Amino acid sequence: MAKQTFTTGQVLTAAQMTSLQQTAMGGGSATTKTASYVLVAADAGTTVTMTSASATTITVNTSLFAAGDTVYIQNLGAGVSTITAGTATVNTSASLALAQYEGGQLYFTSTSASIFVKGAGASGAFTAIASGTLSGTALALASIPQTYETLVLYLNGITVASGSPDISLRMNNNSASAYNALYANTNSATWTSAVSGTSILLAGAITGANRMVVNFENYATGGVGYPIVNWLGMGTLSATQRGFSGFGTMIISTSLTTINIDSTVSLTGGTYELYGVK
Repeated sequence: MAKQTFTTGQVLTAAQMTSLQQTAMGGGSATTKTASYVLVAADAGTTVTMTSASATTITVNTSLFAAGDTVYIQNLGAGVSTITAGTATVNTSASLALAQYEGGQLYFTSTSASIFVKGAGASGAFTAIASGTLSGTALALASIPQTYETLVLYLNGITVASGSPDISLRMNNNSASAYNALYANTNSATWTSAVSGTSILLAGAITGANRMVVNFENYATGGVGYPIVNWLGMGTLSATQRGFSGFGTMIISTSLTTINIDSTVSLTGGTYELYGVK
């Protein structure tokens, strides 16, 4: 039940007692949200449930909750729901992004600070970070959490209206000559090197691609070492199915927080899915 103030001698109803019992057992009355939501004082002691198919945020502000208050948050929707610090502080040892069927509890240590305790997950499990439709010539996946060991990016069903685009990626919106890579396709007998390039070429001159899988290792380095990128994919090149593969890095002094997917021809279809792996 929502947080209430009781008086001496007050007689509680059966419904109040049932709600108190649910709250004591870690449940509490639930309110369902279908779009991004800002927590209010009445959410103390309750469960906030998100059911959106699109990405959403649940914002936490100051001066609404007292020390010791809790709010349980669960995501039942297909879209990733992210706990977001508004004017309050939100600390966690896990990710603040909740994939479908994930949840956790906000515990307030003061009126302006809280700790988010995420429900336990299996080591090595994939957690959805972002997803959407491929379109245009540039796409930025920003605000990437720094709490995972590895990032995995899936590009599915890449299509274009006309032309044969190159598909490439950059990191942290950086277009400088800072990328080193080796890449090849199954029609080539040798690897092609790209030293000090302005991006990393995933696939060149394709007319369609069924799927590409891109792994990012050592991405949350804080400037110690560089992110390592490797990829595999299958697409159509010169009317023939080809395999694409490669590996590379970007010489940067900060952690990877944004992945940029670029195309030389406007994309008209396909999807992207970004996951974090503990």
